[in-house]
Amino acid sequence: MTAAEQMAKCRQRWVMLHLSWLFVFAWSIPVLAAPVVTPTCQLRFALDTPFPPHIVLTVAQPEGINVRMIQAVAAQVGCSVRFVNAPWARALKLLEQGDLDVISQLTYNEERAKYIAFIGPHLEERVWLIADPSKVPPLHQLSDLIRWPATVSIAVLNGAYFGEAFQQLRNAPSMQRRFYPMVSNQDKLALLESGRVQAVLEEELAWKWRTQNTLTAFKPLLLVHSDPVYFGFSRISVSPELLSKLVAAWQQLYVSGKLQQIRRHYLLLPQEGSIDVSPPSESSMLSEMPVPQPHLSQK
Repeated sequence: MTAAEQMAKCRQRWVMLHLSWLFVFAWSIPVLAAPVVTPTCQLRFALDTPFPPHIVLTVAQPEGINVRMIQAVAAQVGCSVRFVNAPWARALKLLEQGDLDVISQLTYNEERAKYIAFIGPHLEERVWLIADPSKVPPLHQLSDLIRWPATVSIAVLNGAYFGEAFQQLRNAPSMQRRFYPMVSNQDKLALLESGRVQAVLEEELAWKWRTQNTLTAFKPLLLVHSDPVYFGFSRISVSPELLSKLVAAWQQLYVSGKLQQIRRHYLLLPQEGSIDVSPPSESSMLSEMPVPQPHLSQK
């Protein structure tokens, strides 16, 4: 082999060696994945027991009108939603302390407005007194409850507010022992079905869902309270800047029809064979989506 051939062979080995090192180096470089866009905030939303159609607990993930609405509003401002299990009365306390960010199905009053910003409303809530009419005296107006026997007990959700007239009646000395405060809607209705109480206060749509395709002796006897209900945000844990964005997001979703679409999806499900919750004199038509009231978030 000539000197020229030896030099050519050395150059070939040198090139092959460096190519192999480049190959190894290339494989050692970490592959950078496409950047994942994550929400800039997380809203802690209180859930308790099932309360369909407002809160529907499934194996996969929570569903229902309130769940889908808060998710839509959160996504509109770049936030995610984390579900926190908390009974109603405890959820109100956590919201006041800033250990929870938002709850739903909340009636506005001036005392709550000191630490809660109200966004919505998401529903015109109608609360009925439910009982077996064959086992309780006639009931035509709220004050008739005073004349009911002392043995008749009524279960209510602990921490719930049903208007000033009901609050005054409930605080009357002769009535205080008549009411059983319960930590969840499920427990409240279980007491009614077991006969441990003779009546409950229940929201209209929830009662319709519970009794659809079911024969029951319990009937709605008196409309106790009707009022808009809202998503309540903690003024401690939710900044004024984020709160303003959430108010604007609700308005945008209302104008676009997204909120109404969520509402219709769940309210149109229980139709065939459902039992009308209202007495014949009351309209069976569901009310429309309430108009936003953004001023309540600023009080």
